[in-house]
Amino acid sequence: MSDTPDTDDEAHFDFFTEAVTYPEAEPSRRRRKRRSSRIMLIALGSVLCLVIVLAVGIYAYINHMESSIPRLHVNHLVPIPGLDGATFLIATFELGPTGLTTTQKAEVAGSNLFMLVHTNANGRGGGAVTIPGSVVVPVPGHGTEPLWNSFEQGGPSLMVQTITQFTGLPINHYARLDFAHISALVNAVGGIDVTVPTATNGYGYNFVQGVNHLTGVTAIYYARDPSLTGRNRLERQENLFRTLMTTVDKDQIFTHPLTTVHVLSAVTSLLSVDSDFSNADIDSLVKQFSKLGADAATFVTAPTQTVGKEKNLVLIPALDNQLWAAVKHDSLAAYAAENPSTVTPNAAP
Repeated sequence: MSDTPDTDDEAHFDFFTEAVTYPEAEPSRRRRKRRSSRIMLIALGSVLCLVIVLAVGIYAYINHMESSIPRLHVNHLVPIPGLDGATFLIATFELGPTGLTTTQKAEVAGSNLFMLVHTNANGRGGGAVTIPGSVVVPVPGHGTEPLWNSFEQGGPSLMVQTITQFTGLPINHYARLDFAHISALVNAVGGIDVTVPTATNGYGYNFVQGVNHLTGVTAIYYARDPSLTGRNRLERQENLFRTLMTTVDKDQIFTHPLTTVHVLSAVTSLLSVDSDFSNADIDSLVKQFSKLGADAATFVTAPTQTVGKEKNLVLIPALDNQLWAAVKHDSLAAYAAENPSTVTPNAAP
């Protein structure tokens, strides 16, 4: 038995670690740990506050940008409670600077490409049907005329009424794209890749055979190449629209807030929508369109033929009536499989 009493002040030797531990050092170590923990918590709290402030700021900015998108009064639209199972009429106009405001141009400028974009009721899949603006159809109150005349004679309301009449499809929302400003959107998503089957030259720019990476300016050249026929330019515009949608889906553009800000800033310069389109609808539409990626969406062109001495472009009832029924019953993919000649080619001329 030792004659030396144990005290709290003695050092302790650990035979396993061969370390000497002094009791008076423990409180100091615990204080340092608590101090470090407080500093870490303060830092994390500061970062969290910064993230919240940025998120609120970005949300407010996005909401402001969405509110600045011009709203147009459009008759003959059919209201819906949600965007699943909805059909959107998208028209384009290709005019450059005219001295008009975005809203004025959207109300008076003619259109060549009309696209019915449909989302299936289950929220998965859908697609788009392109209708050439030159197709001759019955225009209410004006006889049989090219589709683009319906817009020139009665604005978007008469155009919606005309398309609803010959397709039998209820149209839920209307949007108008200005191809003159699509370059900003292409740049906002980092450019897009398109495939050109045969080398062409448009506006002095050479499009090589195969994959071409387009920036904002070259996307305009691609869509308006004067060396192509009107039909081929239409297919390129369809492909440009589809590629933009696919890029958004593939790269998950809208999961990155700052990129979303850039994209929405570009969208406000080229988009006009009907007055019933709320900011919440725009958010939902973005999510819906993001689902219409390359694998989920079907892109077709309404079957047409040229008839008469005047070589008018007209619809083919036997095929087009099946097409409108396919849109109505969420079976656009099945229609495309049965009628492959109507599918819009991935590699536009």
